[in-house]
Amino acid sequence: MPSLISGAHGRLSYPAAPVRRATTGGSLDRPGTPRFRGAAETAQHITDRAWLLSGPAETGKTFAGLWRLDSEARRVPDAYILARKVRATMDSTVLSTWRRIIAIRGGVTVYGGEHPAFYQYPNGARVWVVGFDNPDKILSGEFGGAYVNQAEELDEQDYETLTTRTTGRGARTDTPMVWGDCNPGAEDHWIKRREAVGALRLLESTHADNPTLYDEAGALTDQGVRSMAVLDALTGVRYQRLRLGRWVGAEGAYYQQLDEHLHLVTYHTAPPGWRVWAALDYGFAHLLSFGVLASDPGGRIVLLGRHARNRWYIPQHVAAMDELLAALGVPKSGLRIVAGHDCWASGHDDPETIADKFRAHGYLLERATIARVAGARAVGERLGNPAASPPVPPTLFLNDRFGGRAVFDTLARLTPDPRNPEDVKKIDADAAGRGGDDDYDMLRYGVMAGPPLVPAARRPSASRATY
Repeated sequence: MPSLISGAHGRLSYPAAPVRRATTGGSLDRPGTPRFRGAAETAQHITDRAWLLSGPAETGKTFAGLWRLDSEARRVPDAYILARKVRATMDSTVLSTWRRIIAIRGGVTVYGGEHPAFYQYPNGARVWVVGFDNPDKILSGEFGGAYVNQAEELDEQDYETLTTRTTGRGARTDTPMVWGDCNPGAEDHWIKRREAVGALRLLESTHADNPTLYDEAGALTDQGVRSMAVLDALTGVRYQRLRLGRWVGAEGAYYQQLDEHLHLVTYHTAPPGWRVWAALDYGFAHLLSFGVLASDPGGRIVLLGRHARNRWYIPQHVAAMDELLAALGVPKSGLRIVAGHDCWASGHDDPETIADKFRAHGYLLERATIARVAGARAVGERLGNPAASPPVPPTLFLNDRFGGRAVFDTLARLTPDPRNPEDVKKIDADAAGRGGDDDYDMLRYGVMAGPPLVPAARRPSASRATY
């Protein structure tokens, strides 16, 4: 049995991290002035109006952001906000770190007992503790700065409320700011949208920034070994976000088992002896997505290659499709191609259908099975279930060399249809053809045209690299 992976896509190993020069002395995990690196160091002097430390879990984002808050309060006797989405979650999380920080330089008085309301500094500065489940009594004022912990949990309206309270009007500081930390979320999160238009700056935090994980030489500490082992054990979208720091997927994702280390493989050509077919989802304003699929003797399916463009005419698509088939070593003659049924619709001013136009170029289309719920289920069953006991290995893979990652990203964006949770919610592309579900439609057509799913007990054995 040939392996489904001809390249390397395993879990990460740990060579020495790039050494980042630290500023000032001490360590983050014991009293003393900390040594900041990378994004954490930038966070100590940046004066942008709005910024966030963004990155995977355990990079020291919260400590660095809170240290800047303590520094600002000691520098300028102003009013500040320390916020999170829900107040009840703060005492044992962000406020625990905050207590460590203010103890290092001392002199801060807490008001409110076990559930602090605010922290008073000797110079008159005050840091208010705010949860956005009850923000009204605090957010009616003006503040010199606001720090928000786990900003990805906020609604954009919450965040914009903070920006309106930190304009600098009535403040003493000359650098009013809203800043904080966030773990990556969905790729279309409001944080990423604001970054894209220049309304918010993200400082990319890495594990090497945290001296409790990596020492000055860039080698893992004992704590680093333990922490990274926990992060490496994550799966799917959680691994992508909290281990790798990537903004991927959708909130409430339909295919929560997606994991690039399980589902992305590398092929240069179609393996000899495998069954090959293709699928097509037609579009003009949105993407036309064409995929070449193959199955091994055990019934496992690989999307070998993908061509997708919008606002191209059929002769242009044909040239690109010919090039993809040639690169994969797949003959065009006799290739079975299943396609969405709109390819057989004719217009009043053009009696030729899309299928007719492709036929003229040697591509013979046939109607795909387009049942949405059955297609969604078929794709999901083949993606496997690593959370099951025992885990169910995947039998559907995407070739990273020829467009598989774009299809992976499309699957990660999909969410359940609120009207029918067994179906995938329809996603339309934007005016530039971005963000639609065309690659998913192509893939489900292709999977439905493939071999039936063989129970694992009757499937020929394969190497670990298969999964």
